[in-house]
Amino acid sequence: MVTSIRRRAAIAAVLGVLVVSGCSSGGEAAPAKTPADTLTQAPIVVGTICGCSGVSAPTHGRVDDVAQAWASSVNDSGGIDGHPVKVIVKDIGQEPSKALGAVKSLVEEEGAIAIVGAITGTTGSWRQYVEEKGVPVLGGVPSDPTFLASDMFFQGGSPNPVITYGLVKLAKDKGTTKFGVVYCSESPVCADSDSLAQRSAADLGVGYVSAKVAAAAPNYTAICQTMKSEGVDGLFLAHITSVDVRIAEDCHKIGYEPQFYSSAGAVGNEYLESDAVEGLLFTQSNAPYYDPSVPVVGAARETIDSYFPGLTESAQFSAVAFDTWISGKMFEVAAAHAGLTSDSTSADLLRGLRTIENETLDGLAPPLNFTEIGAYPTCYYTGEVTVREMVPGNAAEAVCLDEKDLTSTVFTSAS
Repeated sequence: MVTSIRRRAAIAAVLGVLVVSGCSSGGEAAPAKTPADTLTQAPIVVGTICGCSGVSAPTHGRVDDVAQAWASSVNDSGGIDGHPVKVIVKDIGQEPSKALGAVKSLVEEEGAIAIVGAITGTTGSWRQYVEEKGVPVLGGVPSDPTFLASDMFFQGGSPNPVITYGLVKLAKDKGTTKFGVVYCSESPVCADSDSLAQRSAADLGVGYVSAKVAAAAPNYTAICQTMKSEGVDGLFLAHITSVDVRIAEDCHKIGYEPQFYSSAGAVGNEYLESDAVEGLLFTQSNAPYYDPSVPVVGAARETIDSYFPGLTESAQFSAVAFDTWISGKMFEVAAAHAGLTSDSTSADLLRGLRTIENETLDGLAPPLNFTEIGAYPTCYYTGEVTVREMVPGNAAEAVCLDEKDLTSTVFTSAS
């Protein structure tokens, strides 16, 4: 059972289609039944929020569809111990002023026992509320710094310190001597990336320059000229995918062609639509969402496309959209550990979460460990944009930081 604020009418239309599968006593065609139709027990309700519209729409616009696909796949497989899962998605358009109200509505009006896969840069505005209510937050954008600051947030992949340090380390290994960062002005997650990249560069002996930009800017020529004048030979594009592409294209127009880098939530299918980002290198928190040859990724993409044909090949499919799927798989594991039913509470789910140890979600994530408060994965994934394709590095296997890496101030101050 899935409720999406923006797509209720569309879902109702789909569910209203009749397929001849037998005859009723009156001789009329009866509706075809799916496995989900046989789930007669009360649902387990979870909620999420997204910036599916507004400035983040080019990258986050299909997040609610992925949430729907996950819930449908669970229910079509028998639900959670026979209980259907109902996920309610609220689109806040990436506006912090709407976020707290949306989360309160999910918990107090809809009865959600968890927030699952919140793809938004607004967690700081509702962190205190979920902490006071004891409502766990499962997954979302792993690079969100709130996951390292709150015991109520359970990340589904490697956090920002790991993927950012890994990116600067990759840049140094590739010969970059001065590392530049162009980050978004709209979200605190981006500012966190700037701070982490600066400390990483200092510890690794690489020069550093940064600047923040807005998605609404008419062009990025001035930023490109500044980075060129500063001698930046490796430029980290730390905005949403569509803006990253515009920055790269504007830099090319003035003859500035540094090695481009990116990471985590900025990585999306839109990189495949421009020659300007050819050769871009990136790090990610989870398994390569873009590579169906990785069995668990291929199976997930096939399932998503079975509910929303072509979604995983669309320009709006991205690492953060796939984070929504991973968050759902986290919830399934936690539900099994907790033995959830429709009568279960957030406290029951929390007890289940705290028993999860070295869980990789069948290869979707680096080992997740929630038995120890404050623990987080220290492995990440790499990839490259080449000939309008994304190709995983290290044979699609995770790269893990060593003991020397973990002595960096990036980690000693984050722990």
